[in-house]
Amino acid sequence: MAHPKKKWGQNFLRNRGAVERIVGAVEPQAEELVLEIGPGEGVLTEKLIALGNDFLAYEIDPELVARLRARFGEIILHADAVEAPLPARPFRAVGNLPYNAGTPILRRVIADPHCRRAVFMLQKEVADRLVARPGDEAYGFLTLYTRLFASARTLMTLEPRSFYPPPKVRSAVVVLDADHKPYASAELIELISASFRMRRKKLVNNLIGFRGLTREDALRAMRAAGIDEDARAEAVDLDAFAQLHAAGIHPAS
Repeated sequence: MAHPKKKWGQNFLRNRGAVERIVGAVEPQAEELVLEIGPGEGVLTEKLIALGNDFLAYEIDPELVARLRARFGEIILHADAVEAPLPARPFRAVGNLPYNAGTPILRRVIADPHCRRAVFMLQKEVADRLVARPGDEAYGFLTLYTRLFASARTLMTLEPRSFYPPPKVRSAVVVLDADHKPYASAELIELISASFRMRRKKLVNNLIGFRGLTREDALRAMRAAGIDEDARAEAVDLDAFAQLHAAGIHPAS
């Protein structure tokens, strides 16, 4: 049994039924590589390899890398999934993501043009943000960022006792299927981020000063996008943000 290390947020999955459901949700096509992120003790690894696809795993803990390589060979790479190069071919990602790095890993994986599906275990609070709808308390920047690149659904929720050591929060598995919106861009992401800068403020107030906007500039763009002048960002869906961006978020000349 591996000794969990706090610095890498390690909580090892012990729920065998959950393992079966996670592996079953990957559903790789014949030409796709399966990328496991954070294999830990290898409870998913063995079953993922059995799917028969080309396989790689990224593990940050050198002690675990040594143990896993003894079992599975060089397909276990000593790598930090926050920054390691992602496969340059179609792939499906799967993993029990560490709570302290789950969001940046998720964001870069789903934005990668080669990712076809990701099946990720996350803190339930984070998972709720991925599947939230406008008006929900969990709806925010991460919801909209995710929808720029993927559709998301919750596969299951797991209690702390499903892990060793038991975390202090519940977890959830989310399935994210590639759905890259044609209007996705760094500028639109920047706009969405600015719109949620102060969550309780009206959208127009968050936009004032963004790229030099005046209140009149912001209201003009909102009207062109069909967004109510009194709306808060939490009530605005992704298509409306895309229209807002297209309406010209810049000072009038």
